[in-house]
Amino acid sequence: MERRDLDCAETLITHVGTNDLGTRNLDFIMGEVYSLVAAAKKRLPKCKLVLSGVLRRTDVSWRRIGGLNDGLAWVSNAVGLTFADPNSWVEDDFLGDGVHLNGRGERHLGNLYDRVSGLAGGGSAESMK
Repeated sequence: MERRDLDCAETLITHVGTNDLGTRNLDFIMGEVYSLVAAAKKRLPKCKLVLSGVLRRTDVSWRRIGGLNDGLAWVSNAVGLTFADPNSWVEDDFLGDGVHLNGRGERHLGNLYDRVSGLAGGGSAESMK
């Protein structure tokens, strides 16, 4: 991020994935995310920055994902970003693999991102948690 010419419209949403969540140290992941979003905040001072938490999935415990999302909410608060927990919008909207979203899940996640970025009416960023 620090080596790129960046320009931001109004909102930048960073969605945290989980490909290696089962094997990585949560503190390490939070440190990496903190570095990324702190750099974004510095490089894009006029852009609304949103950090979207990890979606629950069948191959990683809900407790571990919840712990990471709690940490990501803390990171968001520390850096001055909006945190959005996608698990309040996406429930059983997964394909049979339990990992990837189906079409309904994609729409639900898109609706959350529309709301948190201000593209859809109603609700404050605080209500996205």
